[in-house]
Amino acid sequence: MTSEIKTNTARISVYTDSFNKRIRIDDYEGDQQEVQKLILRSVPDWAEKIIVKARESELAFFQSQNFLKEAFIKGYFNGKDMHFLVSYRSPERSQNPKHPEEQQMLDQLLKEEIPADEPETHDVTLATLNDADELTTLYSSIFKVYPTPLNNAEHIKKTMEEGTIYAVIREQNKIISAASAEINRHYSNAELTDCATLPETRGKGHIKKLLSKLEAVLKKENIHCLYTIARSESYGMNKAFYQLKFTYGGRMTNNCFIYSGLEDMNVWYKSS
Repeated sequence: MTSEIKTNTARISVYTDSFNKRIRIDDYEGDQQEVQKLILRSVPDWAEKIIVKARESELAFFQSQNFLKEAFIKGYFNGKDMHFLVSYRSPERSQNPKHPEEQQMLDQLLKEEIPADEPETHDVTLATLNDADELTTLYSSIFKVYPTPLNNAEHIKKTMEEGTIYAVIREQNKIISAASAEINRHYSNAELTDCATLPETRGKGHIKKLLSKLEAVLKKENIHCLYTIARSESYGMNKAFYQLKFTYGGRMTNNCFIYSGLEDMNVWYKSS
């Protein structure tokens, strides 16, 4: 749930996320000290993590308030950079014993050669409201846990009506792979997310095709910053964005409940 809190001298936009036990400050403006007061006022008792999408100009201030930088997206705010700053209210939430193996996997990936050929997208189409039920079936079969309610067709329809684009691949008239782009037109950016492929059809580069299609659509709509927040444990997902020439922007520790439980997420971005 997103809400706005403001005073005469400051305003913040807060995404309250009880499922993932966190809040996220998606936007803010005004006096720095007053912004900080509004953030602290908005934190529920159950929140273990506070995330702020901070501008470069406020980076030093938030760090002086004990916020830590976890990740970075170049060009997020209409060409200006954004930093994911975090504050943990639970010591356990700030630690993940899987960090070393995730880093080893990332280091290995970043040494790989990027293919020169662009993925073919002739078999990719854009979904409509009529596809919501089938998308729900796909997502429910793959993700037992997910940070947003993709197991609800009405939720998917609502996101479509609000501007989210879903790309799909079909085999024998059945959706076997999907991905989406959540567009922020105010700041000319989009998050590429909700990537899923049926297990029996994996290994054919479907996700790369979907992402390439979405990238082409977004380019025509003058969206100049693309990013994703991918599971740090998923070699395949991180590889897809790396091979599409996205830049690694950092790791978000214990960021959300997805797939197996509470997991780290890697940030990747591409800015033009």
